[in-house]
Amino acid sequence: MASERPKAQHEMFRGTKDLATAEVDELIGVIEFVVTKEMVDRSVWAMDDYNPWYLEASPFGGPIVPPTAALDFDGSMFYDFYKYPAGGSLFAKQEFEFVTPMMVGETYTLTGRLRDTYRKRGRTYFEMGVSVTDRAGVEVLRMVKTVATPVKPEPEEAITA
Repeated sequence: MASERPKAQHEMFRGTKDLATAEVDELIGVIEFVVTKEMVDRSVWAMDDYNPWYLEASPFGGPIVPPTAALDFDGSMFYDFYKYPAGGSLFAKQEFEFVTPMMVGETYTLTGRLRDTYRKRGRTYFEMGVSVTDRAGVEVLRMVKTVATPVKPEPEEAITA
């Protein structure tokens, strides 16, 4: 019996909208999630950061969530909306603003929108703005994630306006 080959990264994503038609302020996705102890355990293991504030108690009234735990969701959101580009893509940068700690057991909503697109050095860059809010709608985290395509830059003379 032949085993199934592992899926290539571009086959894992389900997005259908072409990046060439992406529009600034476009809603990319909304994900509601509950922070579980298992989610926190996985995050602290991945970061190798076993701070007792994540695992036991904190000055905020209980265990808090490691700051980058919400990355489990934004990573797939972009390419669950947009079609993976034929030329591949690169992670370019990410910026965070932590407003208040997320708490274990609480429900949050992560909303992603396309903030900007621009060309630079033979690539097109896409900035996704992400906001995480609590049940009351209070923002707890802001993030900007930038991806660039294609992996191999286009020669500058091939770029048309």
